[in-house]
Amino acid sequence: MDRLTIYDFSYNNLTGPIPTCGIFRNATADAFVGNYGMWRDAKGMVACDSSGGNSKRNSDNSKRKNDINSVVVVIISFFGFYVVETIIGFFIFLLLRKRSKLRPQEIKTSQNFENFESMILQEEVKFTFGEVVKAVDDFHDKHCIGIGGFGRVYKAELESGQVVAVKRLNTEDSNDIPVINLRSFENEIRTLINIRHRNIIRLYGFCSRRGCIFLLYEYFERGSLGKSLYGVERVTELGWATRVKILKGLAHALSYLHNDCSPPIVHRDVTVNNVLLDQDFEPRLSDFGTARLLSTNSSNWTHIVGSFGYMAPELALTMRVTDKYDVYSFGVVALEVMMGKHPGDMLESLLLESSRLSQDNVGLLLKDVLDQRLEPPTYELAKAVVLVMSLALACTRTHPRSRPPMCFVAQKLSAQAMPCLPEPFDFLSINKLMGLGLQANGS
Repeated sequence: MDRLTIYDFSYNNLTGPIPTCGIFRNATADAFVGNYGMWRDAKGMVACDSSGGNSKRNSDNSKRKNDINSVVVVIISFFGFYVVETIIGFFIFLLLRKRSKLRPQEIKTSQNFENFESMILQEEVKFTFGEVVKAVDDFHDKHCIGIGGFGRVYKAELESGQVVAVKRLNTEDSNDIPVINLRSFENEIRTLINIRHRNIIRLYGFCSRRGCIFLLYEYFERGSLGKSLYGVERVTELGWATRVKILKGLAHALSYLHNDCSPPIVHRDVTVNNVLLDQDFEPRLSDFGTARLLSTNSSNWTHIVGSFGYMAPELALTMRVTDKYDVYSFGVVALEVMMGKHPGDMLESLLLESSRLSQDNVGLLLKDVLDQRLEPPTYELAKAVVLVMSLALACTRTHPRSRPPMCFVAQKLSAQAMPCLPEPFDFLSINKLMGLGLQANGS
């Protein structure tokens, strides 16, 4: 066999290592084709397969499998870490969200609002104050829809389609606004933005910026009660039933502020211009707490806040404000709504406590006092109008203690059955209504 020069071991299903001595020293790869079990190299040969490279391929395949397994392990580890991190992040999000519902979302100074000293918004608010500033072109006059004793009101139409009202209070340049404690102001805001009542306008939040304070409210296109009451085109929309409905809602709003808020809130500026109307003429008491916000240190005023013609007479003597101050203002508004004009002359007569009514008004009939632009009320509406007028007169009594509380007024206006008229409507006098008011209060 040592003399063999040509040999062929192909396709014999041989196994084991290929010898490297003797005649096998110069063996070629072709001599071992088809022997899949032979694995040792011979002069650079690999495992014997049909292509002459089975051993190398098996080695490469084994190495490739090891590499793939390593990659799979890395990928699984990465995704496992990602899933765990996501779950942890989700629980942290739920925890923070739960905490945020316990109090209004407070946004401190940030890079986006460098010039804002402080900002507090309701948790559910979906817009930023920056969007509001942009919507009103940095408070350009063309967006101003009203000017009051506390500042200007702007209409902001946001890109989302939502419309909000912005009240701008300039605490530095205006002599009408006393110096306030910003921290006390913020504490009041936190209370006010949590108020929820169907007849009270929503306060979305506030922001202080460059010496100004901005209050964000919901907006109503129909505008104020005064606008509808004195508008020539709108007066017919305010029938007797609608007017009674508006006053009932206003009474419930004030009763809520006085009795269901902690601490109780005194509005201090109840007027026909601070009552807004939605599309269904449901009233919304606005600017609630504005006067309170601007005088947080005491119930005593060192600066008169309110509207002339609606201020209770005791303010001039004591400068002390209680919930009975709002009761008086409500009575003025109720008389104004039913009469179609401010009851200034009648109120002056009511101040004459000794005679209750001046001699000129003793024989004054109710039908002559009511808004002459409407037909006189009849049947059940007449009873409701009489009740409103008697309660309004009781609310405008000179002494605060003799005025009924707002919860009593709201209860009477919400009664299912109206009290019967003491005499025919056409013969009811103002003097008679004063007596009805006394009976309604239990005096």
